Amino acid sequence: LLGRVDASPLARVTSLGGTVEGRDLDLVTVGTPGAGKKSLWVIARQHPGETMAEWFVEGMLERLLDAADPIARRLLERAVVYAVPNMNPDGSVRGNLRTNAAGANLNREWLAPSPERSPEVFHVRAAMQASGVDGFLDVHGDEALPYVFTDGNERLPAFTPRMEALERGFAAALEAANPDFQSVHGYPSNKETKVNLTVASKWVGHTYGGLALTLEMPFKENANLPDDRHGWS
Repeated sequence: LLGRVDASPLARVTSLGGTVEGRDLDLVTVGTPGAGKKSLWVIARQHPGETMAEWFVEGMLERLLDAADPIARRLLERAVVYAVPNMNPDGSVRGNLRTNAAGANLNREWLAPSPERSPEVFHVRAAMQASGVDGFLDVHGDEALPYVFTDGNERLPAFTPRMEALERGFAAALEAANPDFQSVHGYPSNKETKVNLTVASKWVGHTYGGLALTLEMPFKENANLPDDRHGWS
């Protein structure tokens, strides 16, 4: 994937820094910054066992780099996309389910990451602060719910009508574009992570005040659009 990105005139791959074990933390930047352009961030696989998250980013990048795709071309006229396909290279190599090489759950490190325990989050936060964040998507997989859904920031004290409108607009647009997605089933309103600023989408929403969502995809069959022969992918 990164080789194909490097070969494209639309994108470049850089390292944000080293992981706990010294592996590169790769950032793919698609598009060219310019006046009035939005900064859109997509990160994936904070939990290394959730491999579908990285596959999501690979498909997204393939479409963004397709010069014949009119939606991708129009998007890149208006925005720059910053993607981290794998937030947890060490955990991926080790076969961990949810942690990095230091035993940290990266999606509980966003409020105060450290270069020693969670350098992956530390480096990404620094890059976000340099670019600004107008939209943020943290891609995950969920072990329990057989649906594709997003989790938003509606319970944060800083949640504004503008943020609510952005969340509703994103959900409506994604549901119209892809019937795999739905907005009926998701996490209950009393779930602890709804107000936990150590979680990526909550910290980004609180800090930048724009669209910040967690996108969850199922390990199980997608109950809304099952594939009886092959299983949902």
